[in-house]
Amino acid sequence: MPGRADEGLFLRCLKPLDERVSVKLLLRIWGPRFEFFVRLILVATFLDDSIRVARNFSEHVDQVVAAVQPLAAASPDLFGYLATVVLGVGLLAQSLGSLCLVALIQPDGATKALIGWAIVQPVLYAQLANVEFVAESLSLVGGLLIMRAHLSEQAKRDGRRVPLGGGTLCVPADADSAPEVAIARTQLLGRLLLPSVYLYRALTLLGSLADAQYRTDLSFSMSVVDTAVAIGLVLGCALVAAGLKSRTIALSLSLLTFFFVIYQHPFFRYAWRENGEWKYDEVAARASIPHVTLPKGQDPEDFETWHIVDLHRYYFFQGLSTTGALLLLAQFGPGEIAIEKDEVILGDVQRARD
Repeated sequence: MPGRADEGLFLRCLKPLDERVSVKLLLRIWGPRFEFFVRLILVATFLDDSIRVARNFSEHVDQVVAAVQPLAAASPDLFGYLATVVLGVGLLAQSLGSLCLVALIQPDGATKALIGWAIVQPVLYAQLANVEFVAESLSLVGGLLIMRAHLSEQAKRDGRRVPLGGGTLCVPADADSAPEVAIARTQLLGRLLLPSVYLYRALTLLGSLADAQYRTDLSFSMSVVDTAVAIGLVLGCALVAAGLKSRTIALSLSLLTFFFVIYQHPFFRYAWRENGEWKYDEVAARASIPHVTLPKGQDPEDFETWHIVDLHRYYFFQGLSTTGALLLLAQFGPGEIAIEKDEVILGDVQRARD
């Protein structure tokens, strides 16, 4: 069978390594470092966004005020102050929350702060009509919930106090089965939200294929490829939600997402430093303006080049954080409420870990 052949091949590759260095020792040394790396890329978008907001704070205040222009017209000064306060709180939530989660300092409060900002941000910037942005935010919330469930499970194993539900109630880990139920439900909710952005892309692709003009512009081979990709994404989302082969799919999607954001949002190609000043490739940047919902009367073509590059940078780090969220699922598994809760990607490595 192919599975046994692959396992035998992996074992033959692993054996020479184990003769020189203990695989169990490698897992003990590099396991925590990999977890640190995954946490770091999970919060990459929050760290980057906090830097962007801090560097251009007044411009972000103007964006928020413009987003609620019909309301702000009645009292622009009041809404200007409110926008300043809300953005200041968001800046602290993103920067401190990210750093605390990476360092595992008060991770319960850190995950709450980041989840709260991920929910508030689309509303604050009037991006609820930008389905892609909302879907990306939901995927990030899913990843943060999986991280929260893992940290709670770790606390329970260590005999520490485990947050229940929203984290406002704590009980000893051995009190009853309530912590296990809360952890399982948190993992389930995170797993359901995680594939949101891929479901959006699949449905968008299927919608495009339903358009006669779009099909006319495509060659037959590309139509077949697009159809296969769309069906594959829908199937992958369904399997992740059900918890069947979810770790394997999450690992595959994380690699695809990483290369996709490098290809789709290469902000580092559009800007460079020259003689102490920033230079921009205006032609290339304007040829690939990311989708964004704007107030009436505004057009993406009116953006300055640096703003377009900034949008690419935002979407790049958002995709990178989605990669981290997928790696969390691949690393920790789908949880108790899943069809295949004990899926093992590399059996020999798991046995070495045990």
